[in-house]
Amino acid sequence: MSFAILRMEKLKGSISGLGKHIDRSSSNGETHVPENVNENRIKNNIHWDKEGTSYTQEEWRKFCEKMPLSNRINSEINSRYKLDKKIRKDAVRGIEYIMTSDNLMMREIFKDENLFKEWVKDNRRFLADIYGEENIVSMHLHLDEKTPHLHAIITPITKDGRLSCKAFVDGKKDLSAQQTKYGELMSKYGMKRGKLGSTAKHQRPNTIKNHNHDRRNR
Repeated sequence: MSFAILRMEKLKGSISGLGKHIDRSSSNGETHVPENVNENRIKNNIHWDKEGTSYTQEEWRKFCEKMPLSNRINSEINSRYKLDKKIRKDAVRGIEYIMTSDNLMMREIFKDENLFKEWVKDNRRFLADIYGEENIVSMHLHLDEKTPHLHAIITPITKDGRLSCKAFVDGKKDLSAQQTKYGELMSKYGMKRGKLGSTAKHQRPNTIKNHNHDRRNR
């Protein structure tokens, strides 16, 4: 049985590199291609905005010229943060989730259009149950890498206008509970919870290729 993979990372400081990676685009309209990506399949990626509206890769590239990831997160915070005190520089301004399984399982799901659409909806519902629909900034389905997977960006803003990751995820116990709940949700697709106590970490590629030249993503 395949494992349901759920990875979470807190976002602090500069997130321009992450934005380029998940959007496959930058604010100046260039398309970015990580080194482990099939460039010919980038056009197959699907993106969703805050309202859940879907975009093709080309549509999303144009969208990101005005609203790159940092702008999307800051816009949510600026409009919904209600406290008088200034936000700390080391505050968690966003949360990234990666949701997937092994290559064989994901390829099987994506053979059936209705099944993969249901899988995407279940993943969005899982996040909405934890953070609220209003805190899902964007979602990104990458079909240009070896294994199909979702990225989701969350702003941890409470109902009373606080920016607080801890209000939603307070330590390892909450993260473990999320893993268990996610495994239960994914069981309908033939997956099970990942191993308890696993220390495996997601390795994000360092090199991003521009259509015109190669350069390091710093």
